[in-house]
Amino acid sequence: MYDVAVIGAGPAGLAAAISAYKNGSSVVIIEREPELGGILKQCIHDGFGILHFRKRLTGPEYAELFIEELLKTDVSVLTSTFLLDVQKEQDLFNLTLQNAKGIFSIQSKAIVLATGCRERTSRQIFIHGDRPAGIMTAGTAQRFVNMVGLLPFRRCVVLGSGDIGLIMARRLTIEGAKVIGVYEIKPEPAGLLRNVSQCLHDFKIPLYLSHTVSKVFGRNRVEKVEVVKVDRNLSFVPESERTIECDGLLLAVGLIPENELAERLSLQIDQVTNGPFVDQYFMGSMEGVFSCGNSLHVHDLVDYVTWTGFEAGRCASEYAKDKLKVQKRVPLKFDSSLQYCVPQLLSFPLTGKVRIYFRTKSKLVNAQIAVSQAGQELVSKNFKILRPQQIEFIDVPPKFENEPLEISLKRVSSHEQDQPFKSLVCIVCPKGCEIELYGSASNPTFEGYSCERGLEFAKQDIINPKRVLCTTVLTKDSRLLPVRTDREIPLESFERVMNRVKNIVVKKPVRRGEVIVENIENTNVNLVATATLYNPSGGRTNVEARLER
Repeated sequence: MYDVAVIGAGPAGLAAAISAYKNGSSVVIIEREPELGGILKQCIHDGFGILHFRKRLTGPEYAELFIEELLKTDVSVLTSTFLLDVQKEQDLFNLTLQNAKGIFSIQSKAIVLATGCRERTSRQIFIHGDRPAGIMTAGTAQRFVNMVGLLPFRRCVVLGSGDIGLIMARRLTIEGAKVIGVYEIKPEPAGLLRNVSQCLHDFKIPLYLSHTVSKVFGRNRVEKVEVVKVDRNLSFVPESERTIECDGLLLAVGLIPENELAERLSLQIDQVTNGPFVDQYFMGSMEGVFSCGNSLHVHDLVDYVTWTGFEAGRCASEYAKDKLKVQKRVPLKFDSSLQYCVPQLLSFPLTGKVRIYFRTKSKLVNAQIAVSQAGQELVSKNFKILRPQQIEFIDVPPKFENEPLEISLKRVSSHEQDQPFKSLVCIVCPKGCEIELYGSASNPTFEGYSCERGLEFAKQDIINPKRVLCTTVLTKDSRLLPVRTDREIPLESFERVMNRVKNIVVKKPVRRGEVIVENIENTNVNLVATATLYNPSGGRTNVEARLER
């Protein structure tokens, strides 16, 4: 029997398992895939860990740091294992599992749901026309390119401007495919502005807002799609249709939390987030069931996913040790300008500060979020810009027992000024500051940055934009090794470096951070591995090698 069972071994699950173990609990982590790490394994681009580790990491690098920490513990790891059923009997959860060894059962005092999210498909958005090959979600295409080494199309259209779609538009372009355009049905991008900047603008990929794909044509393979403009009610604008010849349609039309287990346990589900209602301990409507990460609500930063995992794991451990008891719950109240807040409930007695994550319904400039309890303002936080694409949070020290929290938009104002002659989005940190240039190109004035690093980025970007190149190289046994340049290189050198990369074959074991090519293409930058690869000709996966203890 275990104190805590964690379902899912992505970033949230790994954090939850480590946290529960460090809090003194016996822990088992259950993962249906053969390797730990979840979706991070195929996310070879950088930008992970900026908040948690204070540096830019790729997905495999971020995952390996947690996997290495997990494997130093006594947490039981079950990979390639499926959860068939879960039932609560008295104070214990009975979990029925299946793997290569057969069907078996385990018991735990608490459960942490860290099952992540899934992508919406073409059938869920009702595109008319044929159903040929060449229609796939951005995540599927990401796996094909980054883990299998297959380019799914040569000339494609992207429907939806979610972050994965934007990132894959860039990735496909780097690999030699032609991305004709990204079509977004809403009047604003769905992804983060820094991804719009570094994934589309950097590579001159057009973004068409208030547009969607209305039909797909093709008998065996996608041959063309019909795109159409939409009005403010999302209705088709007459005579705005046009057809585009292509061999693929990439879908980036939203993510849905994976909550079949939560529904099986009859947890109350929030119809806005599509995740369970939880309190500040991340416990759902059934005692002993905790939820975190993207199964709770879809996050835009893996750092937030990790933080919720840490807290859910710690609280699950406290519950298993009978140290967490809830006497009363009251719902949070929030302003109508907000899409949602998580947690949705406040449980008493209180044991410390409450971190509230929230999204707005629209872009707000110079906003102040205030949190009150029993008519007394507890804390407020100013935001230069709030965007619906981006989650923000505020930490609250509740003072009054049995009183709900009220989250309100206290002040919103906009400042009218001259139009800038150029604007760009800073990609140094998750804030994604919109930096505007005023005056003349020969002597510009910069506004909108929030730190000196942002100012330096803007000055460099208008002269010679540089980015880190993230890609993969082939290994002796035909597997792919994710790599990146150890510093930024000029965007104009990407094609030259990629031509060199495509001829590289790694023939020996390598460790994360090891240099694969020094001074690649005379850029004064090294190409380094972003994952550890043991025994390239042995056929074992990284995780299998690490789990042999």
